[in-house]
Amino acid sequence: MSASVETAWSQCLRIIAKETGFSIDDIDDEDEFTTDLGVNPIVARSIIRSFESVLKRDIPSTVFTQCPTIKEFRGGYFQSCIDSITEPKDDLAVKKAATAHGGNKKSTTNTTRTRARVPISIVLQGKPTMDCAEKTNIFLLPDGSGSGMAYVEMPLIDPSTVCLVALNSPYLNRASEYCCSIEEIAREYVQEIRKRQPHGPYVLGGWSAGGYYSYEVACELIRQGERVKKLILLDSPCRPDFEELPMEVVQYLSKKNLMGNWDRSARHTSVPSWVIEHFRSTLRAVREYVPVPMDAADAPDEVCIIWSREGVMPANQLRRTGLDLRVRVARFLLEGKPDLTSAYGWDRLFPGAHISISSISGNHFTLINKPNVSVCSFPE
Repeated sequence: MSASVETAWSQCLRIIAKETGFSIDDIDDEDEFTTDLGVNPIVARSIIRSFESVLKRDIPSTVFTQCPTIKEFRGGYFQSCIDSITEPKDDLAVKKAATAHGGNKKSTTNTTRTRARVPISIVLQGKPTMDCAEKTNIFLLPDGSGSGMAYVEMPLIDPSTVCLVALNSPYLNRASEYCCSIEEIAREYVQEIRKRQPHGPYVLGGWSAGGYYSYEVACELIRQGERVKKLILLDSPCRPDFEELPMEVVQYLSKKNLMGNWDRSARHTSVPSWVIEHFRSTLRAVREYVPVPMDAADAPDEVCIIWSREGVMPANQLRRTGLDLRVRVARFLLEGKPDLTSAYGWDRLFPGAHISISSISGNHFTLINKPNVSVCSFPE
């Protein structure tokens, strides 16, 4: 390798920063590629291709499973690459590389790193464009987990005409700091979205609580003089018609591993604790959230409501859970929707807008996973 060891590691860090949206200064040794940096399989492939050009060797697709943190990757796989091509005289350079980016920072200090509260956008498919006349960017707001990776199994689209961009919560992995309102966090999302696409028309979408975020993002963009072409609401119970989901429902479903597929990294056998904590903070924000209807003249050109067709579990099993089914939103999500053609309150927030209502197979937590999501059409 012609570059020095330190330069090679710096190049790898720049690649990670570019692909994840974090600045290099915000990446620390203990960060996990998947949960902290939002590296999904698509982003992982892009990072690996770039790493291969730096390290001049093939890299296995499982590298981030084998080395799940920055520290483990640098001290493990990266180090093995360096060892195979460097001479003993390079030992000092190797040691410099090992500490060049805060090598033992967390083991020698009791201070806790605080990231800037900036939501991070992740490109799931296609290539984003600044010119919406060239192709369509679809911006997907996170559900209660706060993770844009929830959308990683969205159907394949034509990358020449559409780009899927998912956003992470700015409070991912530090949910205790999420004390703001839905409207306030939506303004942060707008800042990130306009970095990707400065002007409309915009296409927005959100699953579950992501529907509230996408609604408020649409409102904020409209206040800023922009046009929202389409808003896609995926199984999102409208506020204030529905309450916030009780935390005991989240805890029960997580213990039973009924909250979708959280075992993608092969390191989690149940829902990660950071997901539960972010749900808790999200539900607090939802409880305080009362959306204001849009003016008819400002409504999106089209609102697409997509419901899941199934409940989370059969009615006889649901009655044995001990959950309080008097809570309307619990029945709505767990039992299923009695009328799949109803807007369930969303129509009152979009007076005069064209609203289409459809449904797909799966329950609230599985409709965005394969094979259910494969029939979910994301229009251009």
